[in-house]
Amino acid sequence: MNMKKPLGIMLSFLLCIAVFAACSSPAGDNAAGGDSSGELSGTVKTGGSTSVEKVMTALIYQFQEGHQDVVIDYEMNGSGDGIKNTINGLYEIGHSSRELKTDGTEDGLTATPYAIDGIAIVVNKENSVANLTKEQLSGIYTGTISNWSEVGGKDAPITVITREEGSGTRSAFGEIIGIEVKDKPETAIVPAATVSDSTGAVQTAVQQNPNAIGYLSFSDVDTAKVNTVSYEGVKISTDTLKNDTYKLKREFYLLTKTGGELSPAGQAFMDYVLSSDGQNIVADQNLLPI
Repeated sequence: MNMKKPLGIMLSFLLCIAVFAACSSPAGDNAAGGDSSGELSGTVKTGGSTSVEKVMTALIYQFQEGHQDVVIDYEMNGSGDGIKNTINGLYEIGHSSRELKTDGTEDGLTATPYAIDGIAIVVNKENSVANLTKEQLSGIYTGTISNWSEVGGKDAPITVITREEGSGTRSAFGEIIGIEVKDKPETAIVPAATVSDSTGAVQTAVQQNPNAIGYLSFSDVDTAKVNTVSYEGVKISTDTLKNDTYKLKREFYLLTKTGGELSPAGQAFMDYVLSSDGQNIVADQNLLPI
């Protein structure tokens, strides 16, 4: 009996089954951008606050390590842009280091806090001033105090460093010490102030000028470059932020459209930030978990 013909028929049949299985497998979905295996993929467009750069970079890195087909595209351009671009749909998730305004201009967004950050007052390493009160800081930033000798320092003019308009750090700082109050021109920041467009730029400006003063996120302070100044007699630290004795602080927020639905990758990233793993990363960056 000739066995070659039946064997050939059997091999052809098995080959057809293999081709059919390959064509109907999840790989076909993956090639089109889907993922029926349950793994995430895609790009999540985010942006906003520069103050959150350090913690957000750490969170994104760890999240992408576990989801290598997801890209979290983070632009650092200030809280104002983070809010505006989330409202207009450019960002799926925005970042802000200040609360949303309640005057109607920032309606339609949900702000989800994920960290508490201290605002550090910093001076040059050569500056001997170790403590400033709320009134002294207000005076320095509005120009009624213009020499370091007026607050216990040397006889030298004060160089005021501030953040750009729209900065979440500037907004929170101003609200706490009572400057830039609407319809109160006497609370405006002194016109001669140097405007820096990022946390890093503030720190560099203070480091390079013996007479400068600035404010920035505690998580970004490099004590090899600048000195931190106590506020109302309390030194900034993780402990004084936790026990609420250091009062210059604010929250970091993730911004989403109210009532909107995030992509699976976007939702997974938000869930990760708020998870125990994400909050451990927050704590590792000198921030307080929510």
